[in-house]
Amino acid sequence: MFKLKYQSDDASVKCTHCGDSCPEDHPVYDEKDFCCKGCQIVYAVLKDNNLGDYYAFSDKPGISQRSASDKNYLFLDDEDVINNLLQFREEKLCKISFSIPQIHCASCIWLLENLSKLNPGILGSRVNFLSKKTTVSYDPSKITLRQIVEQLAIIGYPPELNLQKLSESKNTFSDRKLYYKLGLAGFSFGNIMLLSFPEYLGFAQASVKFYIGYINIILALPLLLYSGYDYLRSAYWTIKMKAVNIDIPIAVGMLTLFFRSVYEIISQTGEGYLDSLAGFIFFLLIGKWFQQYTFYSIAFDRNYKSYFPISALTQTTEGWQSRSLDKLKVGDLLLIKNEEIIPGDAILIKGSASIDYSFVTGESELTKKPEGAKLFAGGKNIGVNIQIQLTQKVDQSYLTKLWDEDTFSIDKEARTQTLVSKIGKYFTITIMSIALITLIYWLFTDKSVAFNAFTAVLIVACPCALALAIPFSYGNILRLLGKHSFYLKNVQVIDRIQQLDEIIFDKTGTITDHKNISAILIGKAITPRQEYLLKSTVFQSSHPLSKAIFKSLKGDFTSEVSYFCETPGRGIEARVGDTTIRVGSPDFIFDQKGDKQLKGIFIEMDGIVITHFDIFHQLRQGVENLISKLSKSYKVSILSGDNDKEKERLQTFFPVGATMIFDQKPIDKLNYIKTRQHLGYKVAMIGDGINDAGALMQSDIGIVISEDSNNFTPACDAILGAEAFGSLLNYLTFLKQARWIIIGAFVIAFLYNVVGLYFAVRGELLPVVAAIIMPVSSISVLIYGLMSSKLMFRKYT
Repeated sequence: MFKLKYQSDDASVKCTHCGDSCPEDHPVYDEKDFCCKGCQIVYAVLKDNNLGDYYAFSDKPGISQRSASDKNYLFLDDEDVINNLLQFREEKLCKISFSIPQIHCASCIWLLENLSKLNPGILGSRVNFLSKKTTVSYDPSKITLRQIVEQLAIIGYPPELNLQKLSESKNTFSDRKLYYKLGLAGFSFGNIMLLSFPEYLGFAQASVKFYIGYINIILALPLLLYSGYDYLRSAYWTIKMKAVNIDIPIAVGMLTLFFRSVYEIISQTGEGYLDSLAGFIFFLLIGKWFQQYTFYSIAFDRNYKSYFPISALTQTTEGWQSRSLDKLKVGDLLLIKNEEIIPGDAILIKGSASIDYSFVTGESELTKKPEGAKLFAGGKNIGVNIQIQLTQKVDQSYLTKLWDEDTFSIDKEARTQTLVSKIGKYFTITIMSIALITLIYWLFTDKSVAFNAFTAVLIVACPCALALAIPFSYGNILRLLGKHSFYLKNVQVIDRIQQLDEIIFDKTGTITDHKNISAILIGKAITPRQEYLLKSTVFQSSHPLSKAIFKSLKGDFTSEVSYFCETPGRGIEARVGDTTIRVGSPDFIFDQKGDKQLKGIFIEMDGIVITHFDIFHQLRQGVENLISKLSKSYKVSILSGDNDKEKERLQTFFPVGATMIFDQKPIDKLNYIKTRQHLGYKVAMIGDGINDAGALMQSDIGIVISEDSNNFTPACDAILGAEAFGSLLNYLTFLKQARWIIIGAFVIAFLYNVVGLYFAVRGELLPVVAAIIMPVSSISVLIYGLMSSKLMFRKYT
């Protein structure tokens, strides 16, 4: 347990971790003295991975240790400020996303993703390394937002707090410290090179060399300790955590260059290599800046410009009309139907809502909300239609982040990602071994070459090119496809698409066009009152058949019902006034007791079947040609919840012997896909997102066809706009061929490392030259990935 020590008057007591002097009342852990909480935490992490006792001695909000940030976080106790910052807020769960520019390496990620060990009130945390953001979930009854921010400041990661949330027009590339470090590196590099110029030409006298050497050391110190600090810190903590990463050889190269140079200058045995050190750090930072700038450009296009091809019903002077996400504005009145996602933070205007926040929290328990309550983006409405008023413009980047979280993922491992991880794991060890062998060899062969060869090996060999190949090449592919209405969840989806060998289609709303579904009343005629009740009932549902019946009915309706329930794959039930209405399949209406030959949609009111509709589907434009071409490369089949009335028509363009299974409940679809996967098939499920969530999640790739409706489901891996349906084969072919882009990047990186190491181990590559070509190799792979993906996209689409 952590505890405070009160009896120490000895000012000579030093911190066990950092060596700094301890205050009079300093914390003690495991009989060790510490100057601050931060040192306690780090000691506990390194000793036995024990962070749980941190708050045992700190039960009050606020920072008392002198190592804490000097910022005043009292404003975080203000309710208005809290509401402005939080992304989600309920009684037992709040979520907030922090921008933390200090995130640099695997050590940072490990510490920030283990915040829950510091306090049981922190429920979880997740780091987005490239965007340098950390999302924290916490229980507000156990810990306050202020305490969380103070905790982050204590351990060295004070978040940037922006009370005005970013609009969609802003680029989030704002890591100013990188610019400062780059500027200092450029200044030092230029001046050291200028001061060393006389030496290069042999003009400098001995006394001048002596003073120039010391001036160069003065210039190199801030260069190493500030511009190169991130690499040194990453290497230090990585070694402390008994792991390896690419920053280790980089840090060793920096320190070797610096201390060897200092030794030569002081001992007057040489001029040193501080110009090489300055150039090394400068070009590293240039490469880092270029990578970050390119990543943010791709992410900005993906998150803000390529909107989800989904829409929401918005109230206009002409009634309820469908609008895409980018057209929604603050103050818009939206109608959210059963099973539809709430696209942005809003106030509940009409209806008593039951909200499923599992998309946000991972917990499927329904949350009841009265009129006037605040609703958060990502919640799913369950039950009767509700009307909401947007209080914040839809932030697609937030929805994208939710979609990419682990809540809705099953074990869908990407082989290419695994390959890169394995390469990165062993690369550093291999390079360090080669460097040591090179050093030992040249020490016995030619000592004057040993140092240069050793340093050059450490500098020139870099797996950055391999690590960049996937995020930049595939990231650009996500952006290109998003602009053409095919929106992929993440880069791992591309890898899984490349493995597909079977594609299963839903029928209604996928093979058929739900805009052109006709519902014909073939039973007994209904009265105006019955028509009003029926139209009010089907209006609550987003299912294509409900929409078809709604469109076939004339007269008035109400969007407000006292009860609504939808049974996936079977039917709907509602209560309008004093009347209970049920609409659905024969099995749903007759409770499995009716004639199995009955077809169509039956209507029941207060327990009496009054009529039924026959449904006529029109095929989606281009589907015959698409299926014909897909069947040459994939096994294609139909898995539908509808009856087999249209089986003969489907057989005219599906391949002979194609599997067609009808009358399937959602659980039947899921089990069928499991069976196919157990047989070794990599299966894609293509549906309209309605009644297909389980099958979409179970499949290796779940694709939702979206058209004028908010039928987005977190279970899917991709969203395809209906207008791009005919291009699906082109997209799949392009994604299959995209693997050659990665292979090409691997080849370039491999050749670079082989050639570079060949000259480095022979002592023929100067460290400064290695420092230049190292970031150049990464940038070349980056440019190759961006250009090749764009050219290949044009070729196949």
